[in-house]
Amino acid sequence: MLLAVIAVCAAALLAWSVSYTYGQLRTTSESVLPANLAQWWPLTVYGPWFVAALSILRATVQHRPANRSWGVLLATSAMAVALCVSHSSRSVLAFVTLGIPPITSLVCFWELVGQLSPRHRGRKGAHAQQRPEA
Repeated sequence: MLLAVIAVCAAALLAWSVSYTYGQLRTTSESVLPANLAQWWPLTVYGPWFVAALSILRATVQHRPANRSWGVLLATSAMAVALCVSHSSRSVLAFVTLGIPPITSLVCFWELVGQLSPRHRGRKGAHAQQRPEA
């Protein structure tokens, strides 16, 4: 039950972080792009982010490594932070307010993957699979 609550909280915070950052990236792009193009521009950041996230979830369920997808996820998260902070007022408060949501979405996704990962489950299964020595 606790794992389900953690997963739901992580997913909700992940959704909020991405939606907040998406709006910030759209606002940033409106300063250089026409409004009809600016509304879609954040997908250039979050499109690869979501594809990498889905690849990581699939690899986790299949117990396979996803190093390349984690690299894409980290790169697009760093890009989102940089772009969100780039048009800020250059104050520490603005950096924190605009830079934290992309980082929060990355951390929440990491925790969500951790809930699916067999490495983080209890040790009961590991002990049950060991054969007694004769």
